[in-house]
Amino acid sequence: MENDKRVMELDRTTYAVILNSLIDMKNNMRKKEVETDIIDKVIVKVIKAPTKQKKGIFKRKGVRNEER
Repeated sequence: MENDKRVMELDRTTYAVILNSLIDMKNNMRKKEVETDIIDKVIVKVIKAPTKQKKGIFKRKGVRNEER
């Protein structure tokens, strides 16, 4: 189970709640003088997680500048 990966699809609100919760957890750990290395790594992974591009109905390949 050490190399298992999980993919989550989050909206902006859920993403913000998770990120803020991790930051709060890190701050609480600092107050208790506990190492925060693991939480730091998770925060970086959450921040660097790629976003999925939404596909629209219409695709724009390029804008033409036609002179009249």
